[in-house]
Amino acid sequence: MKVKISSVLISTQERLLGYITEMSYGYAQLCVKADPSSLLSFEERIEEKKYKMEEMARIVVHDKEGDDDKIDLYPIEPAFITLLITGMMKAHPEFHVSVETDEDAEPGDDSPQLKFVRLTMPKVTKERRDFLLSAVDMLDNRCKMRHGEMKVKYSAELTKVCIGEPPAAIDEATSTMDKLMSHYDEMRRQMTDKKKEEIENAYQRYLYEKTKEEGVNRDDKGNKIGSTIKV
Repeated sequence: MKVKISSVLISTQERLLGYITEMSYGYAQLCVKADPSSLLSFEERIEEKKYKMEEMARIVVHDKEGDDDKIDLYPIEPAFITLLITGMMKAHPEFHVSVETDEDAEPGDDSPQLKFVRLTMPKVTKERRDFLLSAVDMLDNRCKMRHGEMKVKYSAELTKVCIGEPPAAIDEATSTMDKLMSHYDEMRRQMTDKKKEEIENAYQRYLYEKTKEEGVNRDDKGNKIGSTIKV
């Protein structure tokens, strides 16, 4: 395959992957369970220097089933704890932020060195589920639209650079382009389906917990069975 054809195909792949990566970042910010990727938007300044999360804290993610909605931030310096709190309130105001004491601390020991910040993901209520699913659809549609635009643009470029090439070379280039589009479209669909499933599972867990608390039965929309549904 000639360099000019390969160049178009490589550019196509890079753009398709770029849009998939952008969508993945967006999904990571729609927090349902603890995910360190959600901290990528964190940024704080100290004397005009920007710091990312990994420069200010050690990150511990709770990943056990039933307790996978928490992230603990252990500040590298005790003085960072306030900045971690303010920074997370800007990056993810929906998180519940609390200051906790290390479980190994002696009773009554209130040393700053033993403090850490705990981030708890918000419960996926019906309202939050609807918001999250709407956001997922928006990100998915945007990625799908951009992939379509890239197909039109780079297919046209491929046609130009293939002028004068043997039919076999043109068929190979066209086939490779189609495979690239199909591969990244399938990747987009799988990521979207996985995110929606994650949201739905969290919502069902919320309903289950609420049912236990209230001691009532609910349907899959969160309505009390036997109660009047308001339209």
